[in-house]
Amino acid sequence: MAGAVGRPRKNSPRRRGRTAREEILDAAAELFTTQGFATTSTHQIADAVGIRQASLYYHFPSKTEIFLTLLNSTIEPSTRLAAALGEAEDTDAPQRLWSLVAAETSLLLSTRWNVGRLYQLPVAASPEFSDYHAHREELFSIFRDTAASIVGAEDPRIDLPFYLALSAIEMRDNTGVIPAEVSATSLPDTAIMLADAALTVLGAPLPADRVEKTLTTLRSLEEA
Repeated sequence: MAGAVGRPRKNSPRRRGRTAREEILDAAAELFTTQGFATTSTHQIADAVGIRQASLYYHFPSKTEIFLTLLNSTIEPSTRLAAALGEAEDTDAPQRLWSLVAAETSLLLSTRWNVGRLYQLPVAASPEFSDYHAHREELFSIFRDTAASIVGAEDPRIDLPFYLALSAIEMRDNTGVIPAEVSATSLPDTAIMLADAALTVLGAPLPADRVEKTLTTLRSLEEA
């Protein structure tokens, strides 16, 4: 039908996703992480999904908006967790920091494509993504301030926990296989290892129930 808006029928699904929007993000994540932002067109993304280019614009107004959505997906859950941990009066600084590192690492390991690589692309520094920069700086400050509450603001180690979490980007592949599925009952071994390392590098003791406390907080956020 001429002038139809939205997503046309497909013979069979080409991408993973419960909705057309999720399928677009999956296709874009693959293309952006394998060939870059500048060399990826909205036509290529639409073709990878099996929809018309016009239908893609029904879900996203631009390629930039798709990129921003993927960037934010790497940081928004951790920002929510940080807020929840900050409100928990019975959670001390070592547990908060451990949970932050474990959750951020788990997030970076839970996607088919290594979307953490996107922030390393030159285009990510563009003023167009100022909202993302602000959110990332906010999260970095939370990591840093939490570490500082353990060892002091003048200690040069306070930046390390954030970068230990991000090291998961370099520790995973980009083959379209999820390294660690999201689970309500367990955390990936890599997340536990890096979270432990974050406290060890600060000389802080490891909380005894750190895994279960983190999972409990994450479950509460999912149910909220």
